[in-house]
Amino acid sequence: MISGAYQQRRLIMGWVRGLLIFACGLAVYFFSQTSLIIGPQSIYIAAAVTLVAQGLSQLVNGIRMFRGYRVYRYWTLLVITTLLACNAVMLNMHISNRWLLLSNLAVLLWIFAYGSRSLVGHGKDFVANIFWLCCSLFAMVGLILAIVAVKVGLADQASLDGFGDWSIHAYLVSFFMLIITAVVSLLLLIMHVKAQAGLQAIATLDGLTGVLNRRGLQEAASRMQAVSQRIQLPMGMLIVDLDYFKKVNDVYGHLVGDVVLKSCAETIRAALRGGDVIGRYGGEEFCILMPNTGEQEAMVLAERIRRIIEVTPVSIAGVESMSRETQAIKCTVSVGAVSSETMGYVIDALFAAADQNLYRAKQNGRNRIVSNIEQLLDKSPVKGKPAKRHASVIA
Repeated sequence: MISGAYQQRRLIMGWVRGLLIFACGLAVYFFSQTSLIIGPQSIYIAAAVTLVAQGLSQLVNGIRMFRGYRVYRYWTLLVITTLLACNAVMLNMHISNRWLLLSNLAVLLWIFAYGSRSLVGHGKDFVANIFWLCCSLFAMVGLILAIVAVKVGLADQASLDGFGDWSIHAYLVSFFMLIITAVVSLLLLIMHVKAQAGLQAIATLDGLTGVLNRRGLQEAASRMQAVSQRIQLPMGMLIVDLDYFKKVNDVYGHLVGDVVLKSCAETIRAALRGGDVIGRYGGEEFCILMPNTGEQEAMVLAERIRRIIEVTPVSIAGVESMSRETQAIKCTVSVGAVSSETMGYVIDALFAAADQNLYRAKQNGRNRIVSNIEQLLDKSPVKGKPAKRHASVIA
């Protein structure tokens, strides 16, 4: 979907131009109903329909651009050329009004059908429902145009000669104006919702790695804690720290450091399970929140992450500041693991315990995991079980 202040302004200006041309077409139509016209009324009606079709075509192109669909730049020109050619030929050859009206109605019906197809909603969220509503409104106009076309096709010549006096015109024009106003208003509402979602994402996402930032991490932790505590399920937490990251920056430069951070974030994210949440806790530290995860499960996931990062070199071949000799560098991580089984559900206590375990892992030589598994084993009512052999430090 289209995004960015400049693109949104360009999109809105396109809609405004389309609506202005549409309004000009309606103005010409209303003028054709007065006694001030000079010449055949059919010429004014044909011109009005042409302007209305051009305005609607620009609006539909704007809708497709808004949806991120392919936009055919010459589609509007094709619509106008088709209408002008058909109207000019039929008026000059004095062909029956029936075919003139049917050709104009067919072009309008084509535009609304194309616009309705472009407005089909995808998914079941609020925005998708709004798109479905806009699609239904366009389809409703197309249905009414089809009914009018059938009526024109079945009407006798005397009725067609008085087509300009049909009472349905006033209702049809009013309905046109109402539908177009409603659709544009709903599209502006969708644009506002998308803009708010974008601002929310900017406020909670880390710009470099694309994972949650510290604020987003705190909000996610609070939500997970509330749910886990309410249904009495364990909640795990890992703090992952890149070993000797300062040395990476000093030796290879900050551009390489950024590549390493992004690569490790992607590696960690790929190793997580559904429902796990990752965020950037500090400069080179990442925090992972894990629902329904006890101390032992947290250690298993931590070991998987540690192992994958250890055996997966980070490619830096595309960094301009690097020489061709250096294609990749190896990284390791230290991990502090904790869960609500040993620390309870207080978020600050979980963060503090995971941070303390991370400090112990770094003190013990890095590239290892430290958790509170011993505290959990000490609480076991039965001594000497096989689980007793688990260590709190995994190298």
